Amino acid sequence: MKQGYRLVIVDKDGVLVSEFQLTERALAQPEAFVEGIKATIDSIEEEES
Repeated sequence: MKQGYRLVIVDKDGVLVSEFQLTERALAQPEAFVEGIKATIDSIEEEES
């Protein structure tokens, strides 16, 4: 079984902000995965404001 991929989001200083495990199941539902990423980015931008 393949382990999949890991998507790591860091801020401009290289500090880990969020991490996603990309499995075949997540990639099979790209809309839900993209919504999760957007929600994470939105919360990061709110914290920085």
